[in-house]
Amino acid sequence: MGDPSTARDVVVLGSSISALMTAAWLKHRQPELSVTVVGPRVGEEQRPVVGESLVEPAILFFLELGMGPYLEARHELKNGLTFYHKLAPDDPSDRRYSVHMPMDELYHRARQLHRPAFDIELARVARRLGVEFVEGRASEVEVGRGRAEHRVRGEDSAHGRGFEIEASFVVDATGRRRLLGRQVTRYLRPDQAQRSAFWFRLADFDPLLPGLELSWRRPARYDLWLSTHHFMGKGNWIWGIPLRGEGGERLLSMGITWRPDLFEGDIRSIDDFLAQAEGEHPAIAQMVRSGRVLDAQHYRNYLYKAEQVYSGDGWFLVGDAAGSVDPLYSTGLSMTVVQIEQIDEIIRRRRGPGISNAEIGDLQALWMMIAGLRQADIGDQYRTMNDPFHACLRRYWNLCGWFNGVLPLWFNGYFSDPAAARVLRRFFAAGVGSTQAAWALFEGVSKQLGTVDQSDFDRLLDFDWLINRRFDCRPEEVRKHLSRLLWKRARLRLNLISMAGPRHLSGQIAPLVREFILAALVRTLVFRHPALRGVGVQRGVPGRAGSARS
Repeated sequence: MGDPSTARDVVVLGSSISALMTAAWLKHRQPELSVTVVGPRVGEEQRPVVGESLVEPAILFFLELGMGPYLEARHELKNGLTFYHKLAPDDPSDRRYSVHMPMDELYHRARQLHRPAFDIELARVARRLGVEFVEGRASEVEVGRGRAEHRVRGEDSAHGRGFEIEASFVVDATGRRRLLGRQVTRYLRPDQAQRSAFWFRLADFDPLLPGLELSWRRPARYDLWLSTHHFMGKGNWIWGIPLRGEGGERLLSMGITWRPDLFEGDIRSIDDFLAQAEGEHPAIAQMVRSGRVLDAQHYRNYLYKAEQVYSGDGWFLVGDAAGSVDPLYSTGLSMTVVQIEQIDEIIRRRRGPGISNAEIGDLQALWMMIAGLRQADIGDQYRTMNDPFHACLRRYWNLCGWFNGVLPLWFNGYFSDPAAARVLRRFFAAGVGSTQAAWALFEGVSKQLGTVDQSDFDRLLDFDWLINRRFDCRPEEVRKHLSRLLWKRARLRLNLISMAGPRHLSGQIAPLVREFILAALVRTLVFRHPALRGVGVQRGVPGRAGSARS
């Protein structure tokens, strides 16, 4: 470690996963930067322990940092997301579930992180890349204006002395502490659709899946247990994340997230969790009772978001310092990846050709729009989670957009280009009305069908056709994937109208026409826009993610 009382290019506040990701990536992409992490010794931050279920951007991010062999050796394989919809949601004794997941393997498979071990290894990677660490606690940030230096002060606990570090850029990754964030921006907390969560780690448990009566379109071509499990309930959902313990033993991160305005009661203990599970998913309660609970945590009404996350003055908020998320689709760290790549580009341009405050605002606004649309969608889904058919359709729509739209654009660097970000904001905003029309269609068809069984789900479009495994395309192919997104969503509307009859057509004519026209325009005209030409990044991802067998 260098002298803690000197100047750096970048200071990252905090030493948990978002801080380590930011520091390692900046040093990886811009080796000439001097980057210092200021925070407690890695692994000693007072944070709740929880498993991290990765999806595509996050796993590819860690692979580019060279962590592939370590992840394969130490952390459990993840074959995607698996959702369990109870066919008789009001009957606790009925153990029939319709199960929905990719039936074939994803091309880029992810990992389930055992966080205590992973954070320590990520810190080693950062050190090898040249990141410096000051083990202690920052207590004050003096924000410079314009291009003035920022000053970070605190206590270096390893050497028993105070420190002051000057930096051109400062990143707040202190999580819910929000050391800098509370000073430079306001945080908004929604009055409605808040979220609460209770979770724990479980060891020595009996298998869960044999105790369920499962049905699906066709069996998965992989070990179903090696996925992130979601059990849908009334105003809530329960997750299960398989992990490997310190000695390779089987562990399970399990928890429940709920909307307090739609959920009866509260969950503050394992006994509360068991009582809730008995009323909706007794097999889960049975499994938990068979095992040994290692620890338990809870958050109450935990949603918040910052009004501003980037500044032309050279400060940034990432991870939980920028806002909290609902983990339904496991995209928390992946949205942090988008932020880190934007911050990397802002710093690169600030040190080189230059970047205006308006361009920084364009990047921030795009990230906020993508995060906001996804979180608003998830929050609204709590109204329908115990309606198996409706909930399934909402997920099909969401993940079709993720795989065919968000991922190809992210992979090719469009989210980190200010001019492209300005155009894409208009593209995403223009789709809100069509999405809301789709939600109305889903609700109407579900009400008409009433009680459903697996044969009703089998009449839907195949989920494997709706997603896009090879989003890792060349820049010139992005338009093809966006066109397919619009075409697939239009086909899903028509699929439902054919199932439920023409009475549902009237509210769908306009969005159908829009989707078919845009599908053609995206292929031929939209990407001729000057802001969308020439965008593309070379990602140093070594081969297929998660290719090794576990």
